[in-house]
Amino acid sequence: MKKVEKVLIPYFGENLPEKAEERALEKLEKGGKLFLLHIVDEAPTRSLRYRTGQIGEDSQIIKTVRETMKKVQEKKARKYAEEVKSRAAQKGISVEPLFTSGSPGEETIKAIEEHSIQLVIAENLRNRVTEIFAGDEIDYICNNAPCEVETVST
Repeated sequence: MKKVEKVLIPYFGENLPEKAEERALEKLEKGGKLFLLHIVDEAPTRSLRYRTGQIGEDSQIIKTVRETMKKVQEKKARKYAEEVKSRAAQKGISVEPLFTSGSPGEETIKAIEEHSIQLVIAENLRNRVTEIFAGDEIDYICNNAPCEVETVST
């Protein structure tokens, strides 16, 4: 199995990428770096806009919900990153958590380019119902990434 220096795992919302993490730790060489890209799930905010009629970005309700969701998701993601760091350290691998919001596919491509990623390992970023409405981010990443992309089943 060919080992690489830099692996990126994009993940979305509150779904932790445990299967992708296992695969990444197998693929990284000693001294390598694992980037955990947590993408804040903003879909519930969009849903709230439609339910309440609060369409504008300046809506206080939307701002409050968005900030609360971001804090909750990032807290869980930071805790997970600390757990991964301890597992990765046993293999001589460092971990860098990254946080963003926006389109999962586009944010993943930006992170690949910014950090010179050699391999992306992704689990399904959304469930099948959501993909119908939001598009398939995995396909977008596979079609636009300047590096190898590997998917793992959840």
